[in-house]
Amino acid sequence: MTGFQTGAAGAVASRFLANPDATTLLVVGTPYQIMAQLCVLPKVTQVLLANPRDAKKAQAAAAQIPMTLEKLFSQTIRATNSVVAGLIDHRLSEVEFTGVTDLPAAVQRSQVIVTTTPSTKPLIQADWVQPGTHLNAIGADGADMEGKQELDAKLFQGAQAYTDDVPQASEVGEIQNPIKAGVIKPEQVFEIGNALLDPTLGRHDANAITIFDSTGIALQDLAAANLAFVRAKEQGVGTQVDL
Repeated sequence: MTGFQTGAAGAVASRFLANPDATTLLVVGTPYQIMAQLCVLPKVTQVLLANPRDAKKAQAAAAQIPMTLEKLFSQTIRATNSVVAGLIDHRLSEVEFTGVTDLPAAVQRSQVIVTTTPSTKPLIQADWVQPGTHLNAIGADGADMEGKQELDAKLFQGAQAYTDDVPQASEVGEIQNPIKAGVIKPEQVFEIGNALLDPTLGRHDANAITIFDSTGIALQDLAAANLAFVRAKEQGVGTQVDL
C-alpha cells in the first residue's frame, strides 16, 4: 500500500508541475515510482535508472523492470479489468529502459527526476539540473527524518518548491535542508493540495525548476486504503471481519 500511495503522490505532482512535453524520466533508487509517472507523462519514452550505491545494479534493474512492472500492474488486474491491463501493456511497450552509470550526465538529459533513496547526503547537485526540470524527492520508506537529504540545498534557490505538509516537511522532509541553510523560508513553500485548488500556484514558466518534497500524510494512506477496500468489494474478494 505504501508503494502505491507514494507512487500516486509523485504522479499527482508530476502531472501538475512537470512540463507536459517531457520525454526523459530519471529514477534514482527504487523504481516503484515508474508506472505512476508513465501514466501521467504520456510523452516519456526514455526511462533512466540510477543506483548511487552500485551502478551495475541499475543496469540489471533496467533489464528486469519491464517484466516487473507488467507483473505488478498488468497481470494483477487483467482478469478484472482487461482494458486497463491492455493500456498498461501498450504504455510499457513504448518505453526504453536504460541503466546509467554517469549520474551527472543522466540528470542533465532528464526533464523529470525522481529520487527514492534513504540518503543523508545530496545525490543531485544544483549545477547538473537543467532549466525546466521537475524533481520529486520521495525518499525511501521510513527515510523521512531529520538529516534526510537527496537534493543539493542550492537547487532550491530560485526554484518553485512544493510539499504535502509544510510544518512536517520543514522538520523531516527534503526542504529541511534549504530552510536550515537559509536558502528558502517555509512561507516560500507551497502545499501541493492548495496548489491543486489554485492553478496560479503551479508552474508559471516552462524554464522554471519545480521540486515536490513528498513526506507522506495520513490522508494519502486513508485514500489508498479506501480505494483498495472499494475495489475489493466490487470484485467480491477478501473477507469481512467484525472487530
